[in-house]
Amino acid sequence: MRNESEVRDPIPNYLKENIIKMKNLRSKIFFVNILLCILFWSCHDTSDGHDHDENGNHVDASENDPHAHEEEGEDEVALTKEQIQKIGLKYGTFENRNLQSTLKVNGLLELPPQNKANVSSMAAGKVTRINVKPGQYVRKGATLATIQNPDFITWQQEYLEVEGELMFLEKEYVRQMDLVKKKIAPQSGLDKIESERAIAKSKLRGLKSRMKVLNLPIPTAGDSDLKTFMSVLSPLNGFIREIKINTGIFVNPQQDLFEIVDNHHLHIDFMVFEKDLPYVKKGQLISFSLQSQAKNVMQAKIFAIGKSIDESNRSISIHAEMVDDQTELIPGMYVEGRIILEDRKVPALPEEAVALDNGLYYIFVKEEEHGEEVHFKKVPVLKGVSDFGFFEITPLEKLAESAEIVVDGAYFLMAQSKKGEASGGGHTH
Repeated sequence: MRNESEVRDPIPNYLKENIIKMKNLRSKIFFVNILLCILFWSCHDTSDGHDHDENGNHVDASENDPHAHEEEGEDEVALTKEQIQKIGLKYGTFENRNLQSTLKVNGLLELPPQNKANVSSMAAGKVTRINVKPGQYVRKGATLATIQNPDFITWQQEYLEVEGELMFLEKEYVRQMDLVKKKIAPQSGLDKIESERAIAKSKLRGLKSRMKVLNLPIPTAGDSDLKTFMSVLSPLNGFIREIKINTGIFVNPQQDLFEIVDNHHLHIDFMVFEKDLPYVKKGQLISFSLQSQAKNVMQAKIFAIGKSIDESNRSISIHAEMVDDQTELIPGMYVEGRIILEDRKVPALPEEAVALDNGLYYIFVKEEEHGEEVHFKKVPVLKGVSDFGFFEITPLEKLAESAEIVVDGAYFLMAQSKKGEASGGGHTH
């Protein structure tokens, strides 16, 4: 039996040396890899998203990163000036409006009786000419139409006859006075002439007044051109609301020919419910607008409060006169009003200035311009009460007093903003 020392090793010595070298190499490679990993992670943690320039100074890496402003750009919208012109974008600022301390009322535009007139002819006749058109403004005394009637000649002829008779009686009265003084003629003759003279004067005055009322010219002795036409005149300044005749029609004295209204004295009759009457007083201001033009707000002041209740709806009529003349308004128009109970105004914007997105409200503020491109910032706001097409608005960001706010077109800008988000967000220069 052989000893263990005498047993020969099956691995040659030169192979053992190679195996040892490979093990050492593997250890070195593993150690180097660990060092590289440590170095990589330490550099990544200390960089903090910044770069350094060639002098070793700290530089914000976001300045050179094309996607650094992507998140910020989602709150901005860019339009070209041509787009702005086409969609009719309008700028404005906050308006201080009383939207809270008001009482809602409805009313009707009315004219007082002294500011509207139905015009008729004082005599029968045929219409030969109409000088006005519906809606035309006329002054008091203007000729509206001419009426023809042969009887006008008879009245003028009668006037001339009475005038001639009076001329004779005047002379006869002087002659009779002279005869009575000389006791040649009796007093009774003078008294008769005096009586006839007074009757002729009275008749002449009556005929003269009739022709003035009929707008006929007063004839004079020797005037051979007697008039067969009379003029229908306007009794007040105002607008022709209606013409009820045609050329050639025969009209009677009781027939209405024209209707004229003076809109400068329009007032409004509002209806206030019985429960709201304690809040209404003379002198209060009322903001009102036509139902078809809610944003065109005008002012009126209460000058009278009715003294009777309408039993059908338990309401009282209040009367208000407009602060400024509004000649474009027409009697009979319906209006919506707000009686101002307390002068407490809030910042407000038109409805078109506010856009809704995911349950939040936004307005758009004009920022910088880049050539043909204009940028707008989307600003979140709180929306309060609304009235007359305006919202109470509270911005959630501080805005400059000179900020230009889009007051018409916010919906389009919001659509552009959503389009930008769908394509990746942000904007380009």
